[in-house]
Amino acid sequence: MQVKKYEAPTLQEALETIKRELGPEAIILQTKQNRRGFGLMSKSSVEVTAAVSERATSKKNSVDKRLPDAYAQKINDLPASKQADIYESYLEKRLERDKVQLSGKAEAKKKSAVRYADMVDEETDQPTSTSSGGAPNYSYTTKQSDAPLPSIAVPEHLEQSLENYQTAHQTNLAQIEEELKNLKRLVEEMRKERKKPEYLDSDSPYEATEALQEAYELLVQTGVERRFCVQLMREVGRKLNTGDRADKDKVLDAVAEELLKNTDIKPFFQNSGIVAFVGVSGVGKTSLIAKLATHAARVKNEKIGMIRIQLSKEEGADPLVVFAKAIHVPYRMVQTADELTSALQDLSQCSTVFIDTPGASPREPQVIQRLQKILRANALGELKIRIQFVVSSTTRDLELHEQAKAFLTLKPESLMFTKLDEAYSFGVIYSLSKRVQLPVSVFSTGKKVTEGWENASAERLTASILNII
Repeated sequence: MQVKKYEAPTLQEALETIKRELGPEAIILQTKQNRRGFGLMSKSSVEVTAAVSERATSKKNSVDKRLPDAYAQKINDLPASKQADIYESYLEKRLERDKVQLSGKAEAKKKSAVRYADMVDEETDQPTSTSSGGAPNYSYTTKQSDAPLPSIAVPEHLEQSLENYQTAHQTNLAQIEEELKNLKRLVEEMRKERKKPEYLDSDSPYEATEALQEAYELLVQTGVERRFCVQLMREVGRKLNTGDRADKDKVLDAVAEELLKNTDIKPFFQNSGIVAFVGVSGVGKTSLIAKLATHAARVKNEKIGMIRIQLSKEEGADPLVVFAKAIHVPYRMVQTADELTSALQDLSQCSTVFIDTPGASPREPQVIQRLQKILRANALGELKIRIQFVVSSTTRDLELHEQAKAFLTLKPESLMFTKLDEAYSFGVIYSLSKRVQLPVSVFSTGKKVTEGWENASAERLTASILNII
């Protein structure tokens, strides 16, 4: 008996592979839904465990070797039940043909074993007459024997070989039938003893329901990390009674309540001061600064200033210069910690100072270290620079994890998420916040400077995760 596991994007593709490799008599033992990651780019797969007997494999290989390619392809495209019938019919015909061939060879040997001398009488007559012209007519006649032709039996070793083949064939069929019964019984037992979902404790006093399972799968699909899904669903299961656990609407309401309770939020404009924005290149730090600065200057009527930290002359022109001139706010560019201290002294009358930093990759720790020295070596000890970690909501889980490890050395106080209008799975926001234990402060969408941002809220995040907006 062979047992193999197959993994494919869909169940249909896995079954096609099993039918092609193991044949139509393969038995499905188990199917399991897998997921390799979380977030926008993650993809699920199906894992199928199948088994097939040695005899079925031998039968399939025997047929496949003898069929032309064109017919083999047609048979592979047939349903499994039809394939099984064709393989069985082919085997039966081949067995019958082998038997006929063996019998034919035995009969041929029987005939060839009779001597010509044994087929006629050994006695012959002399010439019996002469021709009318006086010349003798030598006509010989052969006396036929009245005894029947001798019968030649099929050699014992051939008879025994054929009998052994038929006996082995019947024995194999009986063994296969017994194995199939055992496999069916095993499958039924596995179904009855199905493992509890991971969001149920081993001592949970309640069973999983379709409503609980759908809610769990929704959280996973929208990018919430699996361990946080388990935590949320365990709380939901404990709080709901037996009837409510089967009600999909009540289960979703309970999940929403747990998300609201566990989401950590810290509005950005709650405290003013010196704010530095850090993150990788391309996440939209500069655009976000422009949006927040416009709001502070025009809506809150605050006096603001802007500073750009430049670590390399190859960075090119800073678009923040153009924006600062457009809204008439002071702007400074610095390259060292001392220059930053001087710039902060120049802008000491501003209630809010926005500091833009160059994008740094987690694979460039030296850049982050230089940035850390500049931001932390502030000569004005009474001034605290509030670090904000800016992240794109379209980033995959693995990249988010690496970015967080790199920029947490700067000790940010909150997370800001950009490009929400381009994202499809918002669970990564909740997962990252829980993983690094930092609150979320700002959501940003679009590229318009005067709009497209909002203070983060648990209600907005919960609605996005559960697809109810």
